[in-house]
Amino acid sequence: MKIKLGIILLLFLGMATSLQAQSRKSKEVSKLVKKVNRTEAFQFASFGFGWKSVPYDFVSLKDIPQEQLNDIEKGLLSTFSDVAFCFNGGKIHCCYWVKDAAGKIGLVKFDGSILVPPLKGNVLQGTHPDRVVVGEETVNPNNWLEEYHSRLTTFSGRGLGHFAAVVDGIKDEKKIRATIPAGKYDDIMIGLKGSHTYYFVARLIDGEMKWGVVDKNDKEVMPIEAKGIYKKKGAAQWLIGNVGGKWVASETMDMSEIDNMVRNEELMAEQRRQQLAETLTALGNTLQQAAVTVEQIQQKTGGGGDSYGASGGSGGGSLESQYRQWESRAKANYESLTNLGARVKKDGKDVGGSTGQSMSSSNYTQQKKALREAQKEMKSIRQKASKKGIKIAKSEYEDVVVKF
Repeated sequence: MKIKLGIILLLFLGMATSLQAQSRKSKEVSKLVKKVNRTEAFQFASFGFGWKSVPYDFVSLKDIPQEQLNDIEKGLLSTFSDVAFCFNGGKIHCCYWVKDAAGKIGLVKFDGSILVPPLKGNVLQGTHPDRVVVGEETVNPNNWLEEYHSRLTTFSGRGLGHFAAVVDGIKDEKKIRATIPAGKYDDIMIGLKGSHTYYFVARLIDGEMKWGVVDKNDKEVMPIEAKGIYKKKGAAQWLIGNVGGKWVASETMDMSEIDNMVRNEELMAEQRRQQLAETLTALGNTLQQAAVTVEQIQQKTGGGGDSYGASGGSGGGSLESQYRQWESRAKANYESLTNLGARVKKDGKDVGGSTGQSMSSSNYTQQKKALREAQKEMKSIRQKASKKGIKIAKSEYEDVVVKF
């Protein structure tokens, strides 16, 4: 296999030297493929706004009139079973996607030199829009985005995928390069620390997989000598979550055992979050029911916003009491929504926050609706009091905003 790979590399390096002047330019691709049918022989999607999958299109060089191809492209078609351009609007991959007779996929630069030889597995977006991982064999393309998002939001440092090479600058003709070339390591996994990219890298040494860590530029962070590696929580974990921390070698657990350990920790954390959210939701519902009961009693006894209260005939005491009851409910809803997320204060008062995606979307929708109902009632009561000449101090929770 290594001999064959060496022959192929020499072939295309020679081709690149002799035909460099004929190299395809990325700005030519859009015009070249404009009226050509798309092919489904390849698959790739990037991450779009709101964590949506953005599919790329492919055009096979076999479907482009031969007179429009240069000698490098004709040479590729004679060597591989399929060759294609990858693009999404004006976003062009500055390389050819190639597929061999066995269905393995590789990447070749426009000058004909090989970035990554054909490998078994998928080509998927890495941790940057201009980065791809090649030869991913464990995570389905449809689940890659979901798995990556999970690593970013849990800060667990749990490895993602099992692939063979990394290419950076894939949309820039001058910067495109194999940051981690195929064959350097026997296995590679993404290992995030906060939003910073690292890679768990492994080699088979004396029949045993040994792991180390490199940064996004393939610079060694930990030598390749550990049975397994995991991320130890940082000292500030209690304040900002498990964002920092450090890589720690293990001689008692391999990477699969470490993955199971971290998954169990994540599951326990999610269960605690869900239980707390359910408790706070129940509390909010109890407060809501209590407010309804008070209103019903007032109606039966002639009380309420239009009646006189204990304050001496102005009605202020009753309206003020109603306002504070709804304020308590709004505050409870706000605290429930932001309990595991973030709270924003201005001049010492709550003005907004987010859930930090710490609850299900359905639970968020339910509690956000309850918050808006409470705020609506508070505004209505305060306006009613104002018409009667009664001033009720506006609560910070009447305008507080919570995002998901």
